[in-house]
Amino acid sequence: MTDPHASVTAVVLAGGGAADRVASSAGVAAKALVPLDGAPMAAYVLSALRDSGVIGRVIYVGPSDPGVRPLVDHVVPAGLRMVDSLAMGLGTGLALGEPEERLLIVTADIPWWRAEGVRGYLTEAPDVDLVYPVVAAETANAAFPQQRRTFVKLRDGRFTGGNAVLLKPGVVTALLPLMDKAFAARKAPWRLAALVGLDLVWALLTGRASFERVEARVSRLLGAQARVFVSDDAGIATDIDDPSQLEPSAREGQPMAALRGHG
Repeated sequence: MTDPHASVTAVVLAGGGAADRVASSAGVAAKALVPLDGAPMAAYVLSALRDSGVIGRVIYVGPSDPGVRPLVDHVVPAGLRMVDSLAMGLGTGLALGEPEERLLIVTADIPWWRAEGVRGYLTEAPDVDLVYPVVAAETANAAFPQQRRTFVKLRDGRFTGGNAVLLKPGVVTALLPLMDKAFAARKAPWRLAALVGLDLVWALLTGRASFERVEARVSRLLGAQARVFVSDDAGIATDIDDPSQLEPSAREGQPMAALRGHG
């Protein structure tokens, strides 16, 4: 399995369900199980984690199948909401890990993330309580010109968010209630503004927010040190959220992560 001496536990969220367009279009129980070149999508992410040499164990949250189970250490049932699944995965990670072992939350829908990308992120990320990766628009568009992404304009440039949050165990108890509130307010902009601050929302809408300002606000909300990590690895931020992204024409020239145990 994975390296038992490594100091990071990966919590992989399978996503999907009946409401997920990608999963429903493929007739599977979760996005992670959508077949991609003969293997479930999650297998590419799981292989990258296993081959990176920096992951101690892999906890998989959600429906699995024979193409997934050999690549993980523990399978945990999904919750009704994303935050419930996250809580179950992180709870399992805390129970199994060492007191200082970091946790990596990663979604199963980034099949272009490679082992060297996993290794680079975990070795180069700052040593703080929570790290959130972002990729510059120029980097993302150059690597994946066919893939559509949402970019946010900041004073530092235009960026898209990554799908792999790195955190220390001590921040989990503060992170989950915050995510629960954010999830509940996702369709009510003013509730979301009340959560993070109207001044920051306005700064984001007008492109005047900076990394420093966002980091300071999130750090205050969590009572912990949070940092943004600008990655030059576009694979960490290229997720599948539309069935059209699985078409061969949309993936032309975009080799996926090396796959272990398939083919």
